Amino acid sequence: LFACHWCGCLWYMMASLSIALGQSQNWRNADELNEALSVSHSDFGGFAAYLRSVYWAIVGMSTVGYGDIVPTNIIEITFATVVILFGGLVLPAVVGGLATYISNFHMSEKLFRKRISKVRMYLLRIKVGDDVLDKVSRYYDYHWSCQGGVVEQDVLDELPITLRNAVSSHISGTMIDTLPFLHRCDEATAQALAAVLEPRVFMPHDCIVEEGERGFEMYFIKRGQAVVTTSSLHGPLRVLSRNDFFGESCLLRSSKNGATVKACTYCECFSLNREDFKDAIAGSPFVQEVRIDLANYLVQTKNRNQRASKNFSDHPKCLRLVVEPASESLSSTKPESPAMFLPGSPFLLIWSSFLLGVCVYNTIMIPFRFAFNTSDEKIVIDWILDLFFALDMILNHRYIAYIQDGELVTEQDRIKHNYMATRFRLDLVSTAPLDLMAYFLFPETPMIGELLRVLKMIRLGTHFGTLEKVFGFLEDHHISLTGVKFVEFLFGVLLIAHWAACGFFLLARGKSSRADCSDIVARDDTTIEWAPALAECMWKGTWIHRQIRDGKLPLDGGNTWHQFIRAFNWALPTLVAVVIGDVVPTTSPETLYSFLLMVIGVTVNAAIVGIVANDILSNLESDRAVFAGRVDEIRNYMHKHHLSYEYFTRVNDFARYLWRAHMGNVSEDEFISRLPYTLQTCIWEETRIKLLVRCPFFDFCTNDIAKALALLLVPKTFCAGDIICAAGDFGQSMFFLERGTVHVVPSNGSTVVATLVAGSFFGETSLFLKQPRASSVCAATFCDIFELNRTDLFNELQRRDFDLVDTLKTFSCIHDENSRRNKAIQKSLLDSRTPGTKLNKLIHSDPTTRNRKVLEIFMPGSVFSFFFDA
Repeated sequence: LFACHWCGCLWYMMASLSIALGQSQNWRNADELNEALSVSHSDFGGFAAYLRSVYWAIVGMSTVGYGDIVPTNIIEITFATVVILFGGLVLPAVVGGLATYISNFHMSEKLFRKRISKVRMYLLRIKVGDDVLDKVSRYYDYHWSCQGGVVEQDVLDELPITLRNAVSSHISGTMIDTLPFLHRCDEATAQALAAVLEPRVFMPHDCIVEEGERGFEMYFIKRGQAVVTTSSLHGPLRVLSRNDFFGESCLLRSSKNGATVKACTYCECFSLNREDFKDAIAGSPFVQEVRIDLANYLVQTKNRNQRASKNFSDHPKCLRLVVEPASESLSSTKPESPAMFLPGSPFLLIWSSFLLGVCVYNTIMIPFRFAFNTSDEKIVIDWILDLFFALDMILNHRYIAYIQDGELVTEQDRIKHNYMATRFRLDLVSTAPLDLMAYFLFPETPMIGELLRVLKMIRLGTHFGTLEKVFGFLEDHHISLTGVKFVEFLFGVLLIAHWAACGFFLLARGKSSRADCSDIVARDDTTIEWAPALAECMWKGTWIHRQIRDGKLPLDGGNTWHQFIRAFNWALPTLVAVVIGDVVPTTSPETLYSFLLMVIGVTVNAAIVGIVANDILSNLESDRAVFAGRVDEIRNYMHKHHLSYEYFTRVNDFARYLWRAHMGNVSEDEFISRLPYTLQTCIWEETRIKLLVRCPFFDFCTNDIAKALALLLVPKTFCAGDIICAAGDFGQSMFFLERGTVHVVPSNGSTVVATLVAGSFFGETSLFLKQPRASSVCAATFCDIFELNRTDLFNELQRRDFDLVDTLKTFSCIHDENSRRNKAIQKSLLDSRTPGTKLNKLIHSDPTTRNRKVLEIFMPGSVFSFFFDA
């Protein structure tokens, strides 16, 4: 705009300079004397001359050629040449800068949405329940609204150790200072404790600690509310909120939780592990004082709880005085009515999509009717569609639940209050039948009703989120969004061009007047074709009049669609290509309108470049492209080291399997681990915990231990033919088979003694006993396996002060039984090799065992297979 202003001022000065140098012609005189135009530089109080100057400047710098204002002498030609050259250099820089800004607009939100999409696609692939999908979606909504999608621990990990400790102390140091048993702690120890605090997030109704389970973490509440309950008493005992803490007894020794603490709202907490607490205070000179103060505090707390329990049992009224206030404080979190339309329901998706279609219809037809003054025959359809807006107001006022900061709100009072405070005013203005009232009150001036209907277009802004819901639905059903988003952007450009065309025609219509041409309509001379004369009179001095004179419109001005097409033919090229076609402004208002639209056109140009570049970059950085790049790097490495063709074949097969089964992710832990602990356990219950429960060696596990062990499982993928564990090795882990088939082979490797399928486990002997493996296990197909390491298992159990004696006894009994069974199988295999035995005859007489060898030439990846497929 500054460049247009400067060039426009200089262009105006060129005309003055031409007059001063005695030139016979200058562009200002030529512009005013042009009979095809109705331009006077004295319009708008003399501002029209400046307007025509900057109009020439933006046309000269952003298009090829001069446009409709041309230089008339050598001075102006020289200056115009410089401006065109300058514009050719500046415009790409402007468009490129705007394109970069547009492509990077909301980049953090785009990356956050991509992370959500990746997690959601994984959950759909493992077929988790809808309740887990809903909880994950609500957690990410809370995470974005409260933290902007930033993972706090990732930010701290990027900082140097000293700066990280300072930031941690600033964030959570006040919580450490409030602990009564740390009042004698020095500042260095307090900073060390603040540095080892781990942020945790709990969703509503998540159990933070459960009564009877063995605890090993202390919690500080940073934000939210949690309720304390016990099995011996009915109702909540206390509501915990900001800066409250609980679970401190585990810092001194392992003990069972005496109460259940459940989150009422989203709770942001900090957890302090017993081992981290011991390490933090180990170097403090006040370590003994801290332990003594902690022990005294725990004794005082235990005595206080015992006295409270005795008072509750002796005086039931005291219990009511404690429980009732806590229950009242939680009453707002209880839903009043379950009869709600929940977010994400199919009905709401269909309803919102229908309303979006109605809004699009209004944004097209309302400007068209207002500009071209079409008949009111179809206005009844618009009034019927308005009834759906009124119904939508009723539904949003009472019956449609919403998610606020990750919390699902279903209480009708909160729904009503939220709707009245947010959308109600805009919905009321856009839904009220003001146009219908004007239609009956002012029947002679229908333009008033059409002008009031423009308010209906406000509704479009409230339904932009519907497209994201539709895109999410398509993604869930594995439908590519590339074409859909292209159509969305194309429709947006066409819609802006439609509005611009309606506005351009409205300028011409505003200047025309049928009343001034009444004498032509009233003439009875039939020899005169009065329609062309009427069009000449009505549209004189407008761009339509010039179109009639140039033969682009019929002599009578054409019908509505002729006029709309010509207006649209001007608007679309101006927006997309920033060019001047055969439709040019002829008045000062039209010039101002054209200048503003050209400025918008530069932005639209940049948006097109930015979106196209962003799509290309997205395709280059898509999961498939990144995965293909990693595979190419592996192939280049193998080619550099001259590895055999067999390895290339195995890599290709593994890559195809990895993309088909895991979308190219070697391990999903990297993005599932960012979810809260409770959500992780909900997800692992669908996969990992099921495998643990099927194993009889882990019957001793309580629910909390099973969840903890599920997080210790390490996912691994093996190709067909890989040796997972070899006979004779002293292993340190056992394996759970999630997908695929494996063969169990004895140490001599002669016969397959067993075939294990999904859900099986093996290698347990090395987990519990320090003995070499008795058999080898080989992958028969591609296998997804979870590995449980011996060190991780025993560390977790010792951390929970779990007695391992009973576990080892149970394992020994099952192991002895399995050993006897395996010996019987081995004896049968030896008998099968002896000619003449029944088992030998049975095996060798089976026709299915013959001719099993397949010619290697037909195997996948062979040279024959390559040329045959080509």
